[in-house]
Amino acid sequence: MATVRMKKEDRIQHILDSTLTLIGRKPLASIRTAEIARESGISEGALFKYFSSKDEILSQIMKRYENTAHPTVPSEEIKTVEAFRDFINTYLQSMVRKTTRRFSYLRLLLQVSMGDEAMGSSKYNQVKNGVWTIMEDRIKYGQIHWGFKKDINIQVQVRLLHLSVLMFFIEQEIFNAKEIEYFDMSTIKDIAIDNFFHLLSPN
Repeated sequence: MATVRMKKEDRIQHILDSTLTLIGRKPLASIRTAEIARESGISEGALFKYFSSKDEILSQIMKRYENTAHPTVPSEEIKTVEAFRDFINTYLQSMVRKTTRRFSYLRLLLQVSMGDEAMGSSKYNQVKNGVWTIMEDRIKYGQIHWGFKKDINIQVQVRLLHLSVLMFFIEQEIFNAKEIEYFDMSTIKDIAIDNFFHLLSPN
């Protein structure tokens, strides 16, 4: 097998990308390290120089993807209702973008989370301590400075917004519900945001 020379970091990323490509084509449980090596253009022995197991490869994909996947900003930089709405829109738009890489990642996330409690918990905590914390902070700020309604359950409403759009996207694109009933995800996102800000409005 001819191996293309790459720097170590480039080789590692290539292996991760090749694994995601395989995940997009077949069930995770059926993928073996030998197949990942073939897809990466290296021997299985060479693969083990970089990763000790398939689980380690999957863990690295999860970490790297989430570190670059969704935009966030410090909450104190969001100083107006318009900026808050733009932040939510940008985040949700990145969440529902239609790319082969995104679909493969979501397939991986769903399969890994069902079989690995630690990875599922890690993902949840990442979102909880990231975008949800930013949104909760800005709603509390908005209750003081922007006239947001005070008698709402902030934690629940933030999660409902995020998870409703995400699960709509997963149903449409990953579980292929669009073949039965198609919805445009940009429209779904916009309606969800409109509903969210209507809920926050005192009138």
